[in-house]
Amino acid sequence: MALKFRLKGLAETFVERIHCPHCGHDGGSEGDSGFRTDYTRVTYNGIVVVIECEQCGEIFVPTDQRCGIINSEQLRDAVERDSVKTGGPVFQNLKDVHLDVERLNAIRNSEIH
Repeated sequence: MALKFRLKGLAETFVERIHCPHCGHDGGSEGDSGFRTDYTRVTYNGIVVVIECEQCGEIFVPTDQRCGIINSEQLRDAVERDSVKTGGPVFQNLKDVHLDVERLNAIRNSEIH
């Protein structure tokens, strides 16, 4: 089952297929069962979907997502306003999100303290 993430008038992302790279879980017959998207990030380059597998706890970025930007100037402003509002970091691009996912998995696996 394809998933669609949309930030109205700013950006949208499509994920064609979800498959956990750690345990192989594929979402069952629904295609998205057993996954959470709580760590999804909005970057200057669009919405980067981050998925947590509820079967094994692995956090990952699906490789087959397609990102689209509708209004880059307003997206940039929204990312910066959200960072100020929440106190969270600004994720500039996919690489920044991948680094954050690696950090989250290291914390989950007690590899860093």
